[in-house]
Amino acid sequence: MKVTDRSQAAYEAAALNQKKHEGSRETKAEKAQEKEAGVVKDQLIKGEPETKATYEKPAPVRDEQSIQRLMDESNRAHQQLRELVIRMLERQGMSADRLKQDGEPVNIDNEARAELEAMLGPDGEYGVEKTSDRIVDFAIALSGGDKEKAELLRDAIIQGFKEAEKALGGLPEISQKTYDRVMEKFDAWVNSEN
Repeated sequence: MKVTDRSQAAYEAAALNQKKHEGSRETKAEKAQEKEAGVVKDQLIKGEPETKATYEKPAPVRDEQSIQRLMDESNRAHQQLRELVIRMLERQGMSADRLKQDGEPVNIDNEARAELEAMLGPDGEYGVEKTSDRIVDFAIALSGGDKEKAELLRDAIIQGFKEAEKALGGLPEISQKTYDRVMEKFDAWVNSEN
């Protein structure tokens, strides 16, 4: 049995060797034909510098297009809120200018309350999700996606909420929820692979 195994192995080795030999003859013939036809294949010529197969990571660049889009969205939402207040005042026979002068108290009617609740609700422009998305998207766009600026961005976001708290004399519940979601989303971005 050992003899047969050796014979079989020798036969297979000889067949493989013959195929290699035939292949190299075909390769030589093909090369000669290509040379005559003027075909040049990729080859490294001594003295030519090798090009790297890797690349340098580009420096982060502010995403001006996203910044503009976010500013436009924010301005639209702000304008919507202003219009809500103006309509509410008009229904009460008041104007923003007169309100400034007279300092009259304003009653929030049911129509304005419903509109405001919709704006602050889960799907509203000033709801927790959309507001936190805008804040995080804006921070990422400003940094150009550079996570090395994460602490600077985080500090700026915290400072913004502190300023709002100071201006309002405390943060309403929705603002605190928004702050929490901003930090969750921001941390998710910082800890993501890309």
